Amino acid sequence: MSITRRNLFQMTGGAAGLLTAPGPFLAFDQFFRPAAAQAATEQKILTACAICSPNCAIEATVRDGAVKFLKGVDGDFHGEGHLCGKGASGAEFLYDPDRLKYPMKRTNPRKGFDEDPGFVRISWAEALDTIADRFRGYIDKFGPESLLFVTLPAHDFLSRLINALGIVNRIDHIDECFLTDNIIQRYTTGGKQYTNDFDNSKYILLFGWDQVAKNKIVYANGIVKARANGAKVVRFAPTYTATSKMANEFFNIRPGTDLAVALAMINVIISNNLYDRDFVEQYTNFPQYESEIRSHFAQYTPQWAAELSDVPAADIERIAREFAATRPAIAPAHKKTLCANYMNSTQLVHAISILNILAGTIDRPGGRYFARGIPLPGADAIWPPPPYPAKTGRRIDGRNLLPLVQEVDQGMFSTLADGMLRRYPGMIKAAFWNNYTMLGFPFPLHLEDAMRTVEFMVTMDFLPTDTVSMSDIVLPSVIYLEGSGVVVRNYRATYPQAVARQPLASPLFETRSIAYVALELGKRLAPEYFKKPDGNWLNANELLDEQVKRAGLGENFADFRAKGKVERPAPFVPRTSFPTVGGTNKCQILVPQFAEKGAEPLPKWHPKRDQPSAEYPYYYLTFIPGIHKRNTTQNNAILNEMMPTNAAIINPALAAKLGIKEGQMVRVRSRVGQVELPAHLSETIRPDCVQIAHGFGHRSRLLTKAGLKGVRDGDLVPDASAEDFVAAGNYGGASCIMDAVVNIEPL
Repeated sequence: MSITRRNLFQMTGGAAGLLTAPGPFLAFDQFFRPAAAQAATEQKILTACAICSPNCAIEATVRDGAVKFLKGVDGDFHGEGHLCGKGASGAEFLYDPDRLKYPMKRTNPRKGFDEDPGFVRISWAEALDTIADRFRGYIDKFGPESLLFVTLPAHDFLSRLINALGIVNRIDHIDECFLTDNIIQRYTTGGKQYTNDFDNSKYILLFGWDQVAKNKIVYANGIVKARANGAKVVRFAPTYTATSKMANEFFNIRPGTDLAVALAMINVIISNNLYDRDFVEQYTNFPQYESEIRSHFAQYTPQWAAELSDVPAADIERIAREFAATRPAIAPAHKKTLCANYMNSTQLVHAISILNILAGTIDRPGGRYFARGIPLPGADAIWPPPPYPAKTGRRIDGRNLLPLVQEVDQGMFSTLADGMLRRYPGMIKAAFWNNYTMLGFPFPLHLEDAMRTVEFMVTMDFLPTDTVSMSDIVLPSVIYLEGSGVVVRNYRATYPQAVARQPLASPLFETRSIAYVALELGKRLAPEYFKKPDGNWLNANELLDEQVKRAGLGENFADFRAKGKVERPAPFVPRTSFPTVGGTNKCQILVPQFAEKGAEPLPKWHPKRDQPSAEYPYYYLTFIPGIHKRNTTQNNAILNEMMPTNAAIINPALAAKLGIKEGQMVRVRSRVGQVELPAHLSETIRPDCVQIAHGFGHRSRLLTKAGLKGVRDGDLVPDASAEDFVAAGNYGGASCIMDAVVNIEPL
């Protein structure tokens, strides 16, 4: 990609006809604000990606104030000199002609995905004053429970604003991602571990885990090195992917039955005393609960699991024995790929944690270990606030019915619409969305109905998403290539490492950061929480300087930025104490605290929520293509060209049975909805499954590349209520995004 300021204007000016004029979406070049004048010499700037959480290091080539090229950095512990396609195409996010450019307000009172919002441009002062006035009015009249924040914490100042206002209803996508694994590991091993020492593993057991196919470079490199070092990789999944190609053995498992295979493997390992005796007897609670544990798993035989899973009993037993005997061994769990797929994923993640404990590789070479990180003090530690008000009020998502989910203080996408429409209709008066779109929810049409009941909605984003199209006030956001920060390594961190994220360009147009918005709203709504002891307002740059200084990374951020990174090499010393909830300092196989909170102390077999029937005979699967990140990259010009839309992926055998040919339009129907899209025939999927890629089907017409292309996979995925989770024993809040079953017919 070759961009200068001159051809940037030429390139984007050509898109003007696609945009609304003379309204707020004027031609890109009319409001382009270049960085300060620079000599026409080429610069190399080091920063860190933020497309996904490993934050691979980037070397950017910047000429005449414009980003020309992005590549990986040799020696970086995460990218190891590489970027995936998403990271390498980052400049297309920066220079997307569809970027939100300045604050806007809605003029059309009718709301819906298919309505023209009638946006008009306003000033930042008007936008912030309007938000503050409306929020204050709702809080005074209806209490803090009337406000909904749909956002990750994102920045210390945003967390402070939420706490200062006593906001009880903050939700995020974590129940669709790693909420369950977070909960399980707090109690079984002492905390969520993103660090998998594949490099030194000799046996890698993958239940649905698909990070190679998702282009998670730090994990993909680890698997490659493990194979080069002689490791064996075994994968269970209903689809054959790039990750499957890395496996020595692949088993085309029936969807939703990974739990049965994992339970049977635990049975084989325990009943034959194949576990790592030194680790299990010294560092776990197995000796204390041995009788109960042995008795519980005795029922889950390989023969029983084989009937459910389509994996032969002999293979289940053999692989369990190999896993236990080939040390060190590891069974990773990571985010959406299995932690939130099914209603029984809570039990599956518990079983996987037990397998790792039995292998004796918790915080050991070749296993799952705790990142050796660099603690960064937060704003509350640097500038302690007055006592926050108690968070009282009703939880719109029903999280209060799930005590273990309540403890970790995350929200739940999958139950939000039910809460707003059935549990407490009309309770939410105002909503603030930050870099989330309704496309990411199960059954987004249900959420559209819910959001129509909200009187005042604000969205901060960098593109005009579906959520933006339903908003009353829109705030334009900077992206990661325009921001600064400290990135502490937590995926491959056998010793502490931190890298600097620094801006490659000044913020374009009138874009601002979420820190700015939180601070400005804080000044208007809770000023006592946003002042330093000297009476001056908090400042994001000063916070960054203090964090760097107190973490020992430099005198200030400028000093750290000049270094680029800080590494503190040290020998890896395995833990002998594990900070599990309950204070035993041991890994827990049986978790007594779960029983105390009405959950299962040991994982039991539960089926997935929906099963095939005469009306809906096929399993429904969704996936995130490695080319894209969930629903945020489809408007990127390069990534859109590589994969502009989705299809219904089916096995040729099923296609022949139904009379479906390649590219033919088909209708896929579930108990909550239907979609029509072309068929794609592939041997990579089981004949009893239908698969559709996530991230497509944006309804916003303001997205000139992604708008109205493809279908929303979520239109076929039923959402749920918190009561559904309680009834199913889903105490970890897994989102059930692959529990649907469907029918498919040619058109």
